[in-house]
Amino acid sequence: MLNKPASSPDAFIRGLNFFSGLMEEDVAAFRATMAVKDYAKGQHLFHQGDTADRFFIILRGWCKLYRGTAEGEEAIVAVFTRGDVFGEAAIFDNADYPVSAQAAENLSLIEIPAKVLKERAKENIDITSRIMASMSREMYKLQIENEHKVLMDAPQRVGCLLLQLSSDMIGTGGTFLFPYDKSLAAQRLGMKSETFSRALAQLKTAGVTVHGPEITIDNFDRLIDYSCGHCTAVQSECRGSYRNANCASCTHKTARFGLAEKEK
Repeated sequence: MLNKPASSPDAFIRGLNFFSGLMEEDVAAFRATMAVKDYAKGQHLFHQGDTADRFFIILRGWCKLYRGTAEGEEAIVAVFTRGDVFGEAAIFDNADYPVSAQAAENLSLIEIPAKVLKERAKENIDITSRIMASMSREMYKLQIENEHKVLMDAPQRVGCLLLQLSSDMIGTGGTFLFPYDKSLAAQRLGMKSETFSRALAQLKTAGVTVHGPEITIDNFDRLIDYSCGHCTAVQSECRGSYRNANCASCTHKTARFGLAEKEK
């Protein structure tokens, strides 16, 4: 999930699962009408209740999706980065965005007009199927996050997040910069900022050290063993634990539920 070097928007979308295998006329229509736009940290892309007029693909940076209350409180729905897609409501007629979207860090993304998305979906039902699959995956992620709040303690949940944030790193361990405000991470996990900070400190026993925004994980497998035992997701469903093919809890879950792992 760490940001990678930029590539051309055309080459980038062709490498995404959402667009892989689509008919050339569909890809050409998206390519001809898409716009690349930049948003500064804190800038809104849209607000909850706005007309769903665009579909989004993140090129680089981080974006938070949230719902707000009348008192100004925020409930974080998701935090997305490079390669993630959102704004699926744009495929439906007369739809509004059910959440607000705001740049969590400086953000660059591709925007595809809803009109084009709908037109191509009428010509090719595979596009609608891909939109529904994307929405289903996000619902599943929310279910897993709700499960974590019940079954995992705070350090385990923070450890899970660190594994996801470092999922593109190669090797047995490594150091990376926390990519967005830790207060946002706390909100995402349903914690107070001070609880998140204490949980980070407690992860020292699992080989995690923190120096400001710099996070060092001594051994990914060790953190996986610490964090993943109380999660029902199997390796093929998790961006953080897939690195450890010998994770005892993950192997047990895969065998128990008869789920074959995907090739990595």
